[in-house]
Amino acid sequence: MSRQREWIALTLVLLVAAGLRLSGLGDVPPGLSHDEVANWLIARDILDGNHAIYFTAAYGHEPLYQYAQAATVALFGNHWLGLRWPSFAFGLLGLAATYALVRYLFGVRVALLTSAWMAVSFWPLFYARVAYRAIQLPFLAALGAHYLMRIILRPPERTARPSGVWSGDVLAAGLLFGLSFYTYMAARMLPFILIAVVAHAKLVRPHVSVTWSQVLAIFLVAALVAAPLMLWLAAHPEAESRVAEVRQPLDRLLAGDPSLAWQNLIANLKFFTFSGDPWPRYNLPGRPVFAELGGAALFLAGLGIALWRWRDPRYGFLLVWLVGSLGPSVITSQAPSSIRNSLGLVVAFVFPAVALVELECWAVSRVSSLSASVSQLASVLPSVLAVLALVPGAALTMRDYFVRWPRHEVVRFDYQADLTAVGEQLERLPPDAAITVSGLSVHTMDAPTLELASRRDVADVRLCDTRETLLIPSSPSAGSWILVPQVVPLDQDLRQQLVDWGAREARGSSFTSYHLSNDHVLRQARPQLTTTATDPGGASVQMPVAFGGHLTLLGYRDLDPTPADDSLSLLTYWQVEDPPPGQVKVFAHLLAASGELAAQDDGLASPSKRWRADDIVIQKHVLELPRELSRLDTLSVHVGLYEHSSGDRLSVLAADHLRLHIQVRE
Repeated sequence: MSRQREWIALTLVLLVAAGLRLSGLGDVPPGLSHDEVANWLIARDILDGNHAIYFTAAYGHEPLYQYAQAATVALFGNHWLGLRWPSFAFGLLGLAATYALVRYLFGVRVALLTSAWMAVSFWPLFYARVAYRAIQLPFLAALGAHYLMRIILRPPERTARPSGVWSGDVLAAGLLFGLSFYTYMAARMLPFILIAVVAHAKLVRPHVSVTWSQVLAIFLVAALVAAPLMLWLAAHPEAESRVAEVRQPLDRLLAGDPSLAWQNLIANLKFFTFSGDPWPRYNLPGRPVFAELGGAALFLAGLGIALWRWRDPRYGFLLVWLVGSLGPSVITSQAPSSIRNSLGLVVAFVFPAVALVELECWAVSRVSSLSASVSQLASVLPSVLAVLALVPGAALTMRDYFVRWPRHEVVRFDYQADLTAVGEQLERLPPDAAITVSGLSVHTMDAPTLELASRRDVADVRLCDTRETLLIPSSPSAGSWILVPQVVPLDQDLRQQLVDWGAREARGSSFTSYHLSNDHVLRQARPQLTTTATDPGGASVQMPVAFGGHLTLLGYRDLDPTPADDSLSLLTYWQVEDPPPGQVKVFAHLLAASGELAAQDDGLASPSKRWRADDIVIQKHVLELPRELSRLDTLSVHVGLYEHSSGDRLSVLAADHLRLHIQVRE
């Protein structure tokens, strides 16, 4: 193949890969995962001047991807494009780096087929479309492997120079392998892979050009590059809390029990052709890398060819790298893991390409030997075979990734599809609307998720977890909206309260919205509430009554407890006067007949820093009733507020709580 035709073919492959990786990037995945949002928070911290060599947030992150992501967030803005662009870029760069490596080892034909397979396959496509740092590792590792194999396979007469130990290839390999440590923890397998590759080459070809002095030089350069990160981690072992959570197979292996590691090894051997990553977050559950029959057969055939030719350093490199890439998943829990196997992206798609080229050579030789007229088919046969091999896999990838995977229930949950849809809906509401959004992580990840998902300023959007708390935002003009993603349960008593107040309910596929007027709420709320209580001294108290100048207790409702009930459901109604500076919690303590604490419920699942004056907060308490309830006439419940961080209670009428008296119904 001419150089011009090669470049045209490679350009077409890269264009196809780019098209698949950019197509619908804001729609698939169907939302933003917590991991992606955590990456954005780190990028924002970097842009605010908080630089580090290792970021401890979200279980710990190596820094190289984070700095690249900070740059694209600064370029494209706080949006999914800025968040995911580095993965798209490093995915394409990794494909190009793999092409350069495979071209050097096996020639243009195998390299083009390898790149084409990577362009249309699920595994590399997936990691090029999500903001996960693992995609950077195959790019740097493939480049490092390219320079390593140039050293190993260089003709001996070209290495007899005095400068051979510190050649450009040695320095480049060391630099790239060292930088790999700044991408993802699976890079820590690279020293073992490097040693095994060189040892194999020296074993099968004693006169191979690489020397142990060059290997030592590569290690020295890599160690110098990686040293700042490794020294920091050695001084802060607690920073990698995630490693401690998943290393049970390794710990048991070191203790003399290989059972878990053996199970993981078997699972990883099935990873390519029989049963893939079971986690919906990273894969269509159980889908192997080569899900189509033809691709799986060619992979196994290529693996067989490599085993047959294991004495050739090129094939030995493929085998050693493939086995080594599985190491991180073998010694950690929940195998096989496509993200921990990310080093395998460097070589996995070479095997079917090798097999296909061998098949083409055999087929061309057979056709050419039949007759002169039939031999004309030989010129087009390789292209036909390549299309027949790649098209079914590409079609299966399109179906599995763009259609089946984003519809999976767990995928929609992990990528917060419903909350992302709510973020997009915020843009359509009136500019002066008062809005509350329900979520499952209201104190941590929901606010940044909404900020990324919506072009609207979400600083005034209130948050609450409607499994226990309902916040009705105050609005003097446009009314209030409460948006509840379908994934978030809305407590039935809280929903009924909205319905009783005349909220207009609109159900959609991703969320349900409730629209009501605040004036209507206050007008309807007070007649429904019990507004009498006593202070600790027994004096009668008439509500509303203020707690610490921040919240006013408007009243409460009990849901008719009877002697047959196992629990008491109690709703307390609060109005915000002056939002407190820190998070507050409301407590409800049920006292037994003896005066001792029988049950308690502490809650308030709504970030108080986002409240505004006149907001209404409804908190549901569920208290387990004492067994002697049938002998009680009245339940005594202490209610109050406290600061979450310090535990200090807010004052109310020179006390720190009020006593509610709830009548038991027969």
